[in-house]
Amino acid sequence: MEFSYIGKNYKRVDGFEKVTGNAIFTDDMKFPGMLFAKVLRSPIAHGKILKIDISNALKIKGVVKIVTGKDLDVKRVGACIQDQYPIAKDKVRYAGEPVACVIATSKYAAEEAVKEIKVEYEEFPFVIYPQEAIKENSPVIHENVFEYERAGFIKPEGKNCFHHFKISRGNIENTFKTAYKIIAGEYWVPYVHHVQLEPHCAIALYGYDNTFTIYTSSQAPFVVQNIVSKIHSLPLSNVRVIVPYVGGGFGGKSDVTIEPLISCLAKMVPGRYIKLSLTREEMFEGTNVGRGVFAKYETAVSREGKILGLKAQILLGAGGYADYAVNIVNGIGMSATGPYEIDNLQIDVYGVYTNTPPTGAFRGYGHPEAHFACELQMEKIARELKIDPVEFRLKNILGPGKKNAIGQVMNENSGKFDLCVKKVAEEIFKEPREENKELLIGRGIAAYMKTPIMPNNAQSGAVMKLNEDKSITLYVGAIEMGQGTYTALSQIAAEALNFPVEKIKIVKQVDTSFSPYEWQTVASHTTWGVGNAILIAAKDLSSKIKKAGSRILKIPEKEVDFNSDYVFSKINPVLKVELEKIASGYVDEKGSAITSPLIGEGSFVPSGLEFLDPETGQGNAAADWTCGCVGVEVEIDKNTGRYHIRKLVNAIDAGKIINPKIARDQVIGAMIQALGATISEVLVFSDKGKIRNNDLVDYKIPGIEDIPDEAKVIFIETPEETGPYGARGLGEHGAVAVSPAILNALYDALKISFNQIPVTPEQILKALEEVK
Repeated sequence: MEFSYIGKNYKRVDGFEKVTGNAIFTDDMKFPGMLFAKVLRSPIAHGKILKIDISNALKIKGVVKIVTGKDLDVKRVGACIQDQYPIAKDKVRYAGEPVACVIATSKYAAEEAVKEIKVEYEEFPFVIYPQEAIKENSPVIHENVFEYERAGFIKPEGKNCFHHFKISRGNIENTFKTAYKIIAGEYWVPYVHHVQLEPHCAIALYGYDNTFTIYTSSQAPFVVQNIVSKIHSLPLSNVRVIVPYVGGGFGGKSDVTIEPLISCLAKMVPGRYIKLSLTREEMFEGTNVGRGVFAKYETAVSREGKILGLKAQILLGAGGYADYAVNIVNGIGMSATGPYEIDNLQIDVYGVYTNTPPTGAFRGYGHPEAHFACELQMEKIARELKIDPVEFRLKNILGPGKKNAIGQVMNENSGKFDLCVKKVAEEIFKEPREENKELLIGRGIAAYMKTPIMPNNAQSGAVMKLNEDKSITLYVGAIEMGQGTYTALSQIAAEALNFPVEKIKIVKQVDTSFSPYEWQTVASHTTWGVGNAILIAAKDLSSKIKKAGSRILKIPEKEVDFNSDYVFSKINPVLKVELEKIASGYVDEKGSAITSPLIGEGSFVPSGLEFLDPETGQGNAAADWTCGCVGVEVEIDKNTGRYHIRKLVNAIDAGKIINPKIARDQVIGAMIQALGATISEVLVFSDKGKIRNNDLVDYKIPGIEDIPDEAKVIFIETPEETGPYGARGLGEHGAVAVSPAILNALYDALKISFNQIPVTPEQILKALEEVK
């Protein structure tokens, strides 16, 4: 199918504002008489609050109010499980949890006052890692986990376990009894941080009419609206949430973050705006982190290399509060088999409370964690069976007619899993190695698949308005946070209406008071979900334009067509009327107005999805899957242990690519982010349970010297039958399998296995010494 605007590179519609410094972010905003908030955070990981002394802090000039948990009369916060107050009341469960907040006339006064607040604690034993939290002698972090309000699918299982997701299929015990070999492995993905360019910021106003107005750097304004209304027992319409540009999210700004807290503070000072802007240190200690997963795999295989069965026990360290981790648990379980068909399964994933900052969504939402274990295990099996790792994967890879972990049968439109592997193998293994006395060369691959982890009713909306200058104003509820969403959506609208992209004017600020509803900008589902809503809105607008043209031109509606300049007769194109005359209200020769403002509306919700069976984990719960494969060539200095990625390749079948350049940038950006987690990124905790490397000096993200010499993306465009023009999601997928591909390449060079990340030069040198 030929397209006019799809599959082509267009400049970012938000690019000019951003490169000229004219883009507005939340922290840029100022209001008359605005107050400032600062948070006092717990220095201990677990304990009871005995006493809070605010007397000296109140003496600081400019202090308006000091708020503690005891001052708040609100419900617990949570979209899935309501287990957290905006400010700790009696107990703290991680170092960094809010204990008190200062409201002052300047941020400097607020900072000074926070230093003067004195808190006495009774310290309790704490746990950092999920493996410790499930032990019999571990401290209880939440005493009343069964009493919390929660979604119906959440299954707490006693001490520190707030959710258990399971998949059970086939005859696992008999499979393990009769298998040729059982191969086991244990794997650990540490806690890491999103390190968004823009720290969290929110501004709130509580009006005397019992309403909230909140400006925030959020991926989920409608979720914020919903939760803030609930904790204050207000009608939804009493809460207005506005999101300007967002400077990076990666899942760390999904659901809610600081908005419940700022709403509580705003209620203390009605009629005045109040701003809470976090420092980089607070971002590390006081916002959601990612990953924190321990996995134990046992795989039953045949002599010929067929995977017969899998037993997996996986623990997610969810931090002091569990809300956002619930669905990460499900995402891990649904992707625990990777892109392979395995008939017999027993997969158990446990969400476990730990005394760390809450674990939330982070690019991939459970899939990178699962694939880290799965793809290292695949490599281990191939070695033990002495089968080529590419051949072994292709022997077990999903394809038409085969079932994934939750029992969905793949079809021709599900993506070419095998071709992704073959394309990467061609790129990585085609040239001979160039080793010398100083350098070792290693090559490795890792295959993957990912689905949006979202509710079955994840709705998207779009509204289009035909303007008097023949342009189209496009309203959506999706957030632009650097990923290029607004450009791709503009191209979809342009294609649907046959209008130039330049004439699509997307509104770049989301406001719950007028923007169409959008579940959240997460899960790599925006192009798919909002794109479908745009197609429906375009169809609605097109119908209205044609009806108007039929009345004006006095011809049957089926004979009417239009472009970005005219509405005309398909049979007699000379018979036409200027589009702007219709948009502005056409008046006929008698002086009668016969057209009204032309607005198209579209709403989309996935169809045919169902809940997974709670006992077997089987069901049609995933809208689509994007598959791919990552390949790596690495060089290692034998003397220093330093290694560098020479080549990083990702073959991805994301359906029809809307904008190839933006799509490529998304995949490469995700791969570089995952590279950081592989080579250097890890949150380090002190013996008091406090994060030690809470700044960008000590928390090492990739620098320019770490970027691969060559990064290549291969798009395999199998159309997705439910996607707009055949598109599927791709924003997170580049991050899913980079880490295991690199570790597989390290093994190829060193013949040494690593089962956790990051892998540092020091670890490599130590391993080489042990081998000697």
